[in-house]
Amino acid sequence: MHQEKLTGRESRTVLILFALGFLLFVIYGSLVPLDYKPIPLEQALRRFQAIPFLDLGIGSRADWVANVLLFIPLSFLWLGVAWPRQRRFARLPIAMLIFAAALLLSIGIEFTQLYFPPRTVSQNDILAEALGALIGILLWWRYGELLHCWLLEALNTRGQSNLAVKLLWIYLAGLFLYNVLPLDLTISPVEIYHKWRSGKVNLIPFGFFVTDPARQIYDLVTDALLWTPVSLLWVVSCQKEGMQAWSWTVLAALALELGQFFVYSRVTDVTDVLMAMVGAAFGIWVARFFSTAKMVPANQFSGVGRPFWALFSGLFWILLLVGIFWYPFDFQLDRAFLRERMSLFERVPFYSYYYGTEFRAVTELLHKTLFFLPLGAILAFGRLKMSPSVARTLYGLVAVGILIAVPIGIELGQIALPQKIPSSTDLVLEVVGGCSSYAGLLLLNKRTSSVR
Repeated sequence: MHQEKLTGRESRTVLILFALGFLLFVIYGSLVPLDYKPIPLEQALRRFQAIPFLDLGIGSRADWVANVLLFIPLSFLWLGVAWPRQRRFARLPIAMLIFAAALLLSIGIEFTQLYFPPRTVSQNDILAEALGALIGILLWWRYGELLHCWLLEALNTRGQSNLAVKLLWIYLAGLFLYNVLPLDLTISPVEIYHKWRSGKVNLIPFGFFVTDPARQIYDLVTDALLWTPVSLLWVVSCQKEGMQAWSWTVLAALALELGQFFVYSRVTDVTDVLMAMVGAAFGIWVARFFSTAKMVPANQFSGVGRPFWALFSGLFWILLLVGIFWYPFDFQLDRAFLRERMSLFERVPFYSYYYGTEFRAVTELLHKTLFFLPLGAILAFGRLKMSPSVARTLYGLVAVGILIAVPIGIELGQIALPQKIPSSTDLVLEVVGGCSSYAGLLLLNKRTSSVR
């Protein structure tokens, strides 16, 4: 079967959309929680002229690095959009123009933050964002076209093993970046000693003090799920098999855990390696199960049919989600309490994520999406072998309805739970997690089976 490939022009359109999206993300993320307090323009100008240059300690290093990281992809993407592939003489002026635009954006954001307390305005942020913009420009200049060609090839790749290889390296790169966030790196023996003394190095499996069993289970399961795609993709790509895929996944987890030893705010814990072992084993099982089940007709699967099996398994996962997100089930149904809690949904997106570290925000984002990825994958599995029919359409509507209704039900239930924080942001992340795995698995199956 012939399928059209993504052209250079179409890929540039995708790049423009990503650049615009990331620009909006930078602006929005810099102004959250959007608590606007008007002040006279003259007063704002005087304040801006007097913004300090802060002496950053180890506690503020992560925030500074976050500002650097924020502007690296921004300038990288926009230089990619404007990059002249034929007229080499124009590359330097365009790069300088992109840097100037990034610098003006940084100054504009810092000035605007004067109107949005409790945002902190300092010269350090402008310096960090300018440095990030410069790094992004240099990265595109050196590797941009190579990366663009690699991604274009990945998007046009057909065949299960080739596509899995591309996805594996993309996922590993993202996982590596996550595991070294917030990049408050240190090689100082004094700081490493303080990290050890503060209990951030744990060499005893499960040697932590448990204060909230549900939260601990939540974190452990997430740690395992983070490594499941690695072993799964290694098996699907046919580069590693069985124990070999498991061993390489565990070695990668061990390497990242050792790398975290030099990230001051991260905890180096041997328990994370153990959970990677569990996640890797689960990924191998999923890969083998999926490979075997694809060959079984839907009406013969487990004697009751693939769709019914998927819905039954989905129900099991939903009960698991309810148990994790509603524990300890201490519901309070007082009307005044519920009205007050309903106001939490009126907060702007990512409001609660602002009041914490950058690493915690990324972690919560991953947690909320990761727990709903298996539900989408389970429901997608039930639709793989269904031929075009009214039954397949109805199944698809039911599956999408479940992926939307379950997060809504979980977040609404948390309104009555004093220890939980219901959030419209979490609701969106949970829906995106489930729907993305549902659509992704169907698309992957289509792409790997349509070309022979």
